[in-house]
Amino acid sequence: MVERVTVGGGRERCGPAIAATRTPWRVGGLAWLALYALLPHGTASAQSRPGSTADRGRAGTASNAPAAPAPSFGAATPSPPPNPTSPGANPEPLSAVASSAEWDEALNSFRYQDFDAAIGKLRFLLYPRPRVDRQREWRAREYLGAALWWTGRKAEALDEFTALLVRNPPARLDPVSYPPPMIQDFETLRGNLLRLGVLRPDSKPSLPTPPPTPWVAPLPLCLFPFGVGQFANQQPGKGIAFLAAEGTLAAGSAWLYLYNRDEGLHSRATDLPRAAQVAAGAAFWAVATWGVIDALVVRGDLADAVEQARRELSAPAPQ
Repeated sequence: MVERVTVGGGRERCGPAIAATRTPWRVGGLAWLALYALLPHGTASAQSRPGSTADRGRAGTASNAPAAPAPSFGAATPSPPPNPTSPGANPEPLSAVASSAEWDEALNSFRYQDFDAAIGKLRFLLYPRPRVDRQREWRAREYLGAALWWTGRKAEALDEFTALLVRNPPARLDPVSYPPPMIQDFETLRGNLLRLGVLRPDSKPSLPTPPPTPWVAPLPLCLFPFGVGQFANQQPGKGIAFLAAEGTLAAGSAWLYLYNRDEGLHSRATDLPRAAQVAAGAAFWAVATWGVIDALVVRGDLADAVEQARRELSAPAPQ
């Protein structure tokens, strides 16, 4: 006989056969309890149970969607796209002002009828933003449209002519520089823009305030001493300096002249005051000559700058 403990804490006796049959079931139950304790368990909702109605509905909907790739360990995580407004987003760089060499190079390519090179250089001056002033922008668009027209790209040429007319409605092509078919296309485009209301018959270009023209002093004013030429060239600082230096030397020379004259009348004149008088006079004329030469040089530079600006604004279209 085998004695076993009951669930209630009592003891009973059973035969060996019964004890042998109950032992495997007891071991199996303990094993299932241990496995259950190791597995995560909790109260699962009907939506998360496998095989539930909600799960079957989701499975039917998700069967048509592509499955997301499983992340692989060790693989680099793709970084999100940069925000355009963030400091490190590398926005489009601002357009810089074109140099005179770049402008001259573009114009020379057009004038020598190297239209393929001129198209690239003129587009560099205009896009993505104009790198030249308003007057040069109009000329660049005219030349770019003409270069595109001559290379057979008339649709692009009309686009550039449209941009020119929108910015400068009175613009016209010089019949001496451009062929009649190009001028006809240009005027036809103008008529279409007027009919569509893009342009108005009384449209005028919106010109910015032109920079003040440098003052060029009259030539006779530059020949006077005492800083007159500097004041005429609108250089008051230099004018005051020359006026003070020349005035001091002239006054000193005049005083020494009067002193030596009075001393000579009384036969008391010496060589030192006479030498000082000569030195003061020589210094006066040296400074006066320096002032006149400086005024003439500055006036010449200003005159050249004004003439260059006039030539650039009034230059006709190239042949």
